[in-house]
Amino acid sequence: MVRLGRGYGNGPIPLAELAELEGLPPAYLEQIAGQLRRGGLVTSRMGVKGGYALARRPASISMADIVRNLEGSLAPVSCLAEGGGPGECTHADTPCSAHAFWERLQGTITSTLESVTVADLMKEAQPA
Repeated sequence: MVRLGRGYGNGPIPLAELAELEGLPPAYLEQIAGQLRRGGLVTSRMGVKGGYALARRPASISMADIVRNLEGSLAPVSCLAEGGGPGECTHADTPCSAHAFWERLQGTITSTLESVTVADLMKEAQPA
């Protein structure tokens, strides 16, 4: 996403080029790109000048957007992912004694991921 952010506004970047730059197998990157495309975070174009591009400005795509598209829920434990509210453990007959801890952790994870954008990572990451 950072590489796509660097090329934002300059047209799509071929998947093969992204795979080489990132040292990832093209098939694996194609799966990731497909998930991000279905989630509306990237666009794709077929053909000679085809490839992938960010669907919106790098500053408007948070790490939470990316993780939710690739992993689903941001919840660290299943009872929170399944919609268990404050103090509720829905996966067991006996409430989990650490449920309040998991809720706090989820809040920290969510706020951190929502506070960091692709543009922020572009500032930190050095081009290869």
